[in-house]
Amino acid sequence: MHVRKLLTVIILSGFFSLLFSCTKNVSLTRLVPAEINVPNHVQRLLIVDRTQPESQGVAIIEGILTGEAPFEVKNAIDATLATIQQELNTSPRYEVIRARERLKGGLFAQTFPQPLSWEQIETLCRNYEADGVLTLEKFSSDFVVTEKKVTIKKEVGSGNDARTIEVPGIQAEGVASVQVGFRLYDPQNRNIVDQGDFGKTNLWSAEAETKTQALALLIDKVQATRYVGQLAGAAYARRVAPMYLNINRSFYAKSKKNPALGVGARYAEVNEWENAIQAWEEGLSLPSDAKTSGKLCYNVALGHEVLGDLLSAKDWAGKAYTLYGFKGGRTYARELDQRMLEEEMVRQQLAPAVE
Repeated sequence: MHVRKLLTVIILSGFFSLLFSCTKNVSLTRLVPAEINVPNHVQRLLIVDRTQPESQGVAIIEGILTGEAPFEVKNAIDATLATIQQELNTSPRYEVIRARERLKGGLFAQTFPQPLSWEQIETLCRNYEADGVLTLEKFSSDFVVTEKKVTIKKEVGSGNDARTIEVPGIQAEGVASVQVGFRLYDPQNRNIVDQGDFGKTNLWSAEAETKTQALALLIDKVQATRYVGQLAGAAYARRVAPMYLNINRSFYAKSKKNPALGVGARYAEVNEWENAIQAWEEGLSLPSDAKTSGKLCYNVALGHEVLGDLLSAKDWAGKAYTLYGFKGGRTYARELDQRMLEEEMVRQQLAPAVE
């Protein structure tokens, strides 16, 4: 029984090794649409920090109760807003500016404060020549540390006497979380385009022989809160702006039955995609089995996608399945359908405002 299992593992390992050695990867960059549609007349976007506490004294008391000093949270807020600005600047959607003032709002708050008045929004837009206002209106955070006993490995001795032993130790875990709230105001239509809550959490751990050592190795609270705040900022940027995304595609690079597959793959590896497409298309006139012909069509489809011709890519992916029964072509054709839908959404989101 054990021998049979071992042989199965060996056969599967050889299969996957052969499978992946016969393919090559290419990375593509594309724009994915924003999660929501922001009116196209909002071109110059002002980012505003609206988390100044209504009362500094109350904020200090709340900070003591939650274990958070207001200045520590302010650092995390600044990191969140800086990340939003940086992420939005990578998108072609907006010109982004940051307001100098900090408005009173929801530090440590669990619910949104009352919206800013349209007079306030219009004043901000007039002062900064902006078309819309994105505000961070509430921000709360938490950092919880727990510990447990574990067995850890320790190096002892030196030189020829060096060895690894197991000793009792402590594992410290820190969980940081933030809950943030954003609003996006459109003064032209006097409409709140979006009001969204975002929560982000991350865990860190450290091990050592003693609790003191483990805690010293663990990320500190300020850094942890900044990090999850940055995660929240990046997530919200993707909500309101088309963002660039890297995707990986694989193409077939070897065939014992048709040398054109490898010839085209070598052109592709040096980024000569027109020559690669030509080699793969010419390979379809050579004697091949259906599977190899399907792979050639699939590769041609990928070449057209790399060159930005999604319609031709969809056509060739379809041929891989309809003419040769290659199931990978059917899956790829569906992915291309989805990508074309998303590209149309991006075109609409990036369209200039109609006067």
